[in-house]
Amino acid sequence: MSGIERGGRLRFLTLTASNQSPDLAQHSFRVLFARLRRRGLVRGYIKVPELSKNGKQHVHVLFRGEYIEQALISHWWQEIHNAKVVDIRLVPYRRNPKALASYMAKYLSKENLYRYSWNWEWVWRGFVSDWNKLKRLCRQTFGEIEGEVKDILLYSWHLWLKGKWKPDFTLLLDAL
Repeated sequence: MSGIERGGRLRFLTLTASNQSPDLAQHSFRVLFARLRRRGLVRGYIKVPELSKNGKQHVHVLFRGEYIEQALISHWWQEIHNAKVVDIRLVPYRRNPKALASYMAKYLSKENLYRYSWNWEWVWRGFVSDWNKLKRLCRQTFGEIEGEVKDILLYSWHLWLKGKWKPDFTLLLDAL
C-alpha cells in the first residue's frame, strides 16, 4: 500500500518471454528500467517474476510513471530479452486503492520460486529504519516468528504505528 498511497500515475506492465529468451529476466528487467528511468518515464516500481509454461521467466510490474507507447516497450524488450509481447495499461487506482492492492497481492502471494522486489522510490522515505524498528519490536514482543504470520504481524504493527489501524491484539495473539 505504501507505493500506491504515494500517488502518481500507476501502470501495470507484463514483460513476457519467448523460447529464445534467457531463462531469467532479472538482468533484462534492469536494463529496460534503466532506459525508462533515464528518460524520466518511470519512478517507483514493485515487481514479481513468474515462470511461464515454457519454463522461462516473465515479469509483472506495477510502476509509477508516464505514458509509454506499447510499441516502444515491445521494441526495447525484443532488443533486450528476445521477446516482443508486452502488455501495459493505466491503472484506475484512485477509485479503490485497496482493490488494486488486493489484485497485486494475488501475484505477490502465489507460490513462486522467485521473490517480489521493489525499488526505493516505491516505498516511503525512512522505510528501512521503520522496518528494522518493527522487526526489533516484534522480536521483543513475540520472539522469533517465521513465515506468513511474521509478515502479517509486521505489517499490522506498521499500520498501527502510522495510526492507520487499531489492532485487536487478541486476534493477533490467536494467530500465533
